[in-house]
Amino acid sequence: MKLFSFCFLTSIFCLTLMFGCGSRRPPGLPKLTDCELTVQFDDGLPVEDAIVMLYPVEGKWYSNGKTDSAGIVKVAVNGSFPGVAPGEYKVTIKKQEIIFPPDYDPEKENSVEAVINNHIVEEFGLPNKTPLQITVGTSPVKEILIIKKSERKKK
Repeated sequence: MKLFSFCFLTSIFCLTLMFGCGSRRPPGLPKLTDCELTVQFDDGLPVEDAIVMLYPVEGKWYSNGKTDSAGIVKVAVNGSFPGVAPGEYKVTIKKQEIIFPPDYDPEKENSVEAVINNHIVEEFGLPNKTPLQITVGTSPVKEILIIKKSERKKK
């Protein structure tokens, strides 16, 4: 049950980041630069349905988005305002799925727990460990980010 609650709250947080909390432009938001990133695994395959976050090294305007089937994401500030404020960013990428075993039953106290499967090596999802960093100026950004697949855990 704890895992379900954690996953539910994480999903709500991600949706809030992706779609934002409103459409009014926040006070002090600077002019934004278009930013399109392509996320690929190191074998060249696109990373579909991954959450991409840009954390500012300095400043407060984070940007985020979700990759499409080609691994492309057009990031937006607070998930609502297309583009990125100029500056330096740490980039995190997460792609997870919840796997429910056939005998999973949340009503049973000793039920087999669901498993979270990370498709990407954990370091790419942590702002303090990610090797990915981009610099945004006033010219549109179009970059390819290469990441590593996570090893599947054996049961």
